[in-house]
Amino acid sequence: MTDIDTLIKENRTNHLKLLTIVGNNQSKIDNIIDYLKSSGWEIYDLEEKVLEIAKDMPEDKIRLRIGKELRKWVKSLRNRIVLVNSNILYSEQMDKIGPFSAFKYCMRNKEGILFLDAKLRGNVAIYSIPGRPDYNERELSDVLFIELNNVEVPEVS
Repeated sequence: MTDIDTLIKENRTNHLKLLTIVGNNQSKIDNIIDYLKSSGWEIYDLEEKVLEIAKDMPEDKIRLRIGKELRKWVKSLRNRIVLVNSNILYSEQMDKIGPFSAFKYCMRNKEGILFLDAKLRGNVAIYSIPGRPDYNERELSDVLFIELNNVEVPEVS
């Protein structure tokens, strides 16, 4: 188990400051998010933001424009952000951009934590099941990453 504060500190020294926490235990995610909120981090629901951005785009242009619009949005945010609920970015309508690809480069000048709903095999995050349209594998070697169940949160008093 690794303390979330230690992970955040280590993440600051990375070129791409996107700490990626991989897993799907919702109660554990909620516990970490509660702690991060109490420490001044801002939490953003990616599905809500993607739907908000896409609603004003012609349907046939979403695949081409969504990545650029998301990067522009991230640049407008404050420094310490947490990105949750990112599964929509694996869909064919979003060109299977995936949350890791969408955000890793725009996090060079910010501190970010991405909760990635996937399974971890070595340094590869695997989303969905082979053969499904949303299946995706991403190598995570560019960022600091950890399996969700290995993250420890200090007790909040």
